Parts: sequence; C-alpha cells; structure tokens
Amino acid sequence: MDVLAKEVAGNYHRFKVPCKSKDEKHLFVCSDVHFDNPKCNRELFFSHMDRALELDAMIAITGDLFCLMQGKYDPRKSKSAIRPEHNGDNYLDLVINDTAEKFKKYAHNIILVTKGNHETSVSNRAETDIMGRFVERLNLIAGSNVQMGEYQGYYSLQFNYKKGSCSYPVHIGYAHGNWGGIITKGTLSVVRYAAIMPDCDIMFSGHTHDGWIVPQARYRRKEDQNKVEIERQWHVKTGTYKEEFDGGKGWAVERISMPKYLGGCFVRFKYNKHKGISFEMTLTN
Repeated sequence: MDVLAKEVAGNYHRFKVPCKSKDEKHLFVCSDVHFDNPKCNRELFFSHMDRALELDAMIAITGDLFCLMQGKYDPRKSKSAIRPEHNGDNYLDLVINDTAEKFKKYAHNIILVTKGNHETSVSNRAETDIMGRFVERLNLIAGSNVQMGEYQGYYSLQFNYKKGSCSYPVHIGYAHGNWGGIITKGTLSVVRYAAIMPDCDIMFSGHTHDGWIVPQARYRRKEDQNKVEIERQWHVKTGTYKEEFDGGKGWAVERISMPKYLGGCFVRFKYNKHKGISFEMTLTN
C-alpha cells in the first residue's frame, strides 16, 4: 500500500494516495472487533481483512479493537471470557503482543487505528495507553507506519495523480460512538453527527454493534461558484465481530435480547484526473 501518512494533530490525519489517470482505490473500515474476546468471530474478521489485502485496500479500525475486561482490577472479569494464551500475570502485555503478531500480515495496509471505550476505560484503570502500546508494537515488528487516532476526529484521503497536480480529497469523520437504541439502532445519531462533524463527506461510527448506511442532505455554500448546492453526507455504522447471541444465553441476551450485525464496510473510490473522485460503500456480507 503506497500511502503517505501525516499526523496534523492527534485527532486529524492526512493520507496521500497516489493514483493513475483513471484508478480505483479501496478502504475497509471496521470497529468493535473485540479481538481478544473468546466470542470474537476471528474467521469472519480475517476473511474481511484478507479481502482488503486482495484489493490492496487501506484499512481503518475505529475503536474497540480490544475487549480487555479480564484484568484483576476489572469488576467485569470472568474466567470464561479469557483466551488461554492471554491467561497470565502480564495479561495486558500478552493481549497486546499477541494481537500485534496476528496483525503483522496486514500492517502495511492499516492506515489508522483509533480508540474506543474499551481502550480508554482500561487505559484509565491501568494508567497506560493501550492503543499507543499496540500501535508502537505493531509498527516495530512490521516496519509499518500505522497511525493512531483518538476517540473522535477526522482523516483526509488526498487522491493525487502520480504525474500531475490533479488532486481530489475525501474527508472522513470518525467517532467510536455514543448514541444507540434497540429499536432505532443508533440512526438518530445521524442528525447529531451531521451537526458535530460538518466537514466530512463520510461519517463512520461504531459502538452499538449495528450496521447501516444513511445519507444526510445538507445545504453547502459554494463561495467560489457563487451558489448554494444540496450535498449528501454519508453516515455509516460499522458492526462488530463479537458474536454474543449465538448460544441464547448470557449478558447480551438478557440485557439487549436482539442479535447484532457482524461485519464492517468497504468503500470503493473511483478516481479520474479530469472528473474528480466518486465513491460507493458496501457493508460486508
């Protein structure tokens, strides 16, 4: 993956994507992997990550890559919710190092990993930056340049013609998530995020383990063209890879009672040095 990364701020990154005069590029976005949880559907997750490699896609993971609830300090811990390979006195180290090793194959395609509520909660309890340690470890063993984001922020994909100056950006907002709802599946967040994150073309959020794509129309002032246009801002909710409902029992079944969406989202960008950039999004099957 030939992408140049630049951190403008902790919550804003730019990525330069070189293109031919007519080109296709891909992005895979997922969240709520909960990779260290025994209920993580790793087979499904790796099938999507392998598909991303086949497409030479950029990969962004926006929060809750980890579960990390089995530390001795954590009131949520359960003996049945820890993988055998992570059952040791250096629990956090075991999870971080093991995950980095298993992600090494994908490291050069991963452009951004951001924090979710599980990472921030454990970081507060354990007084260590969980995501920072993971990204540092992955970059060390893979020789990659994975960037770390915050809980909420922006990143821009700048599609540039390799032999000229035809450059077209797509601005992406991300937030691990806040608002949910068993019936609404968090769709009320569309209007909220449209107000909070007005400067993005696509807004990704997770946290609720739902999956949907919703457009939001908005008036945009075109100063250089002396007109007002109606544009679409796209809102995408990425699901999870933690299957909590299959056995018909447990906390999720008792408290939520509704199965959740497993998977992420692929974005296909079509670049034309004369016509600009367009994109389409597809949730994974």
